[in-house]
Amino acid sequence: MSRSSNGKASRRLRLFKRREDDLLERSFRSCPGCDADVHVFADVCRHCGGALEIALAG
Repeated sequence: MSRSSNGKASRRLRLFKRREDDLLERSFRSCPGCDADVHVFADVCRHCGGALEIALAG
């Protein structure tokens, strides 16, 4: 008999709270010209065509 068939799987103890991954949030930044979301490695904004500087982690 599998463990999931006995109905106790949904009541198991969770020791660690699952965090939401913020990778998607960290992958975008705002364009200074038009305030649109652009990828962190983009050098040109697709919305307004403005030049962007690639920010280096320091």
